[in-house]
Amino acid sequence: MCAAACVLHELGHIAVMYAEKKPPFRITLYGGGIHIEGGSTDFFSAAAGIAVNITLFLLFGLIPWENRELRLFGVVNLLIGTFNLLPLGELDGKLMLDRALIRGFQPAAAVHISELCEKLVLALTLPAVVILVFSGYLNYSAVIFLIYILAVEFLEKI
Repeated sequence: MCAAACVLHELGHIAVMYAEKKPPFRITLYGGGIHIEGGSTDFFSAAAGIAVNITLFLLFGLIPWENRELRLFGVVNLLIGTFNLLPLGELDGKLMLDRALIRGFQPAAAVHISELCEKLVLALTLPAVVILVFSGYLNYSAVIFLIYILAVEFLEKI
C-alpha cells in the first residue's frame, strides 16, 4: 500500500511536469523513496503529489467502505501527503515553502525564513519523538522517520 501510494504521489508530480512541458529526465528509486531529476520545480508541480495523496485519502479514507484495506489505503495516503508537506530537505513542503517565500520576499530574507521554518520543525519533532518513545506510543516507523530527517538535514549541510 505504501509503495502504491508513493508511486501515485510521484505520478502526480510527473503529470503536472508533462502538462507544463517540462518533463523529468531521470527517475531514481532509492531506500528513502523516489527521486525525480529534472522537470519542473515550481510550486504546482511540487504540490501535485500531495494533492494526489489528499484526493486518495478523501476517496478511500473518509468513505465508509466495508473493505478495511481500502480505508487503510486512504489513511496511508494521508500520512504520505502530510509527511511530504514538512519543510525539510528534499521534501515537497520545503520546495513549496521556498517557492512561496521567493514570491513574497527578497531572496536573502526568503532563505532566512525557510531556514527558520526548517529549524522550528526539527525543534518540534525531536522532543515529540522522545516523548512518544518514553510514553510507549511510538513505533519503529517514527524512529526511522526521525533518523531519516536528521540524516537528510545533516548531509545537506555538509
